[in-house]
Amino acid sequence: MEKDINEIIVKSLVGKKLDADEQELKNQWMDKAGNNGFYNKLHHYRKETKDVINDKRMDVNQAYQKHLKHINVAKSTKRKLIINRLLPYAAMIVVMVGVYSLITQLGTDVNITSPEQWLSSVEPGSQKAELILADGKVMDLEKENEEALIKEQDGTVISNTGSSLVYDVSLKTESAEIAYNSLVVPRGGEYKLVLEDGTKVWVNSETRLRYPTKFEDDKRIVLLEGEAYFDVSKDKTRPFIVRTQGVDVRVLGTSFNVSSYLDDEAIRTTLVEGRVAVIDRENQKENVILNPGYQAVYAKKAKELTAEKVNTDLYTSWKDGRFVFDRSNLGDIMARLSRWYDVKVFYQSNDLNNIRFTGSLKRYDNLDRLLNMIEKTNEVKFVLGEKTITVEKVYSKK
Repeated sequence: MEKDINEIIVKSLVGKKLDADEQELKNQWMDKAGNNGFYNKLHHYRKETKDVINDKRMDVNQAYQKHLKHINVAKSTKRKLIINRLLPYAAMIVVMVGVYSLITQLGTDVNITSPEQWLSSVEPGSQKAELILADGKVMDLEKENEEALIKEQDGTVISNTGSSLVYDVSLKTESAEIAYNSLVVPRGGEYKLVLEDGTKVWVNSETRLRYPTKFEDDKRIVLLEGEAYFDVSKDKTRPFIVRTQGVDVRVLGTSFNVSSYLDDEAIRTTLVEGRVAVIDRENQKENVILNPGYQAVYAKKAKELTAEKVNTDLYTSWKDGRFVFDRSNLGDIMARLSRWYDVKVFYQSNDLNNIRFTGSLKRYDNLDRLLNMIEKTNEVKFVLGEKTITVEKVYSKK
């Protein structure tokens, strides 16, 4: 049976999660003329709406019937004009009555949140991730007890502290086949990993890292999709290789950051200390050697590999709990915030992506603080929706 759109809208307004079918029906309704604006007004006028909701004497259905009566008594020549004008909003009016009626039935338990309240309630990311074992078993590390021990099928013991994983292969059977694990960090999450060789990895939001429980005798290879900071243990006999979409980052022992998100136009490797080689996997002759303070940029479409000197804090400060921006591209800034605070960002026009901003913020501060800082530039403003932020241009008053 088709779900009632009234119930779906109410459910969305009060902050309850919609299932896939409900979300699809809501999207179809929001696409119709006038509905999107009406939905936003329900949020915007939260206080007024709440007063109406809590007034048990109000009969919304009765009020709506009076409205219909006024339309019906209009003269026929005028009626057509009125109805034609109201047709695009008919569905909206019906839903409005249904929404108010349903919310009234729910009484004071319902709390419609305004966009401003929603923004102040947005929490920063936290330590959470899933561990996929060699046999395909998925473990939610956030729900695991602190100091929990996980045993792999090859004998490897994995300690979970609630914020990091530590691998111990002292009990591993030498004859066993290599077992691979994957650490999957969702939007709004981060996690730390200590591999069996002592290499430390800080894994950022929306990232997947695949690695063996024990490295081979001649090399150490991990596969990265997303962003991670590596502090690699020195081992001259076994190079450490981070394999991404188009390049390999090859090191012996060093500290560096790799950002390789699927939807980014480039893969960036930023070196803090040591020395690394970044190699175009398709064209092995194309490679760059990085010294500290430099960044390798691999443009995916052009398949070009270049290097430039950068302020490494701009690309690595997330590991230390900070966001640092220095005339940074607003599009890049909002992409980072989107992943960390798990919100969707839209732009009024594409040129807004290129606005520059300088500033810093603690990674665990509320999102509204940074948005307010950016708005003080008087170049953009942020329009809030349901877990969405729309960036709009500020036009100077003449």
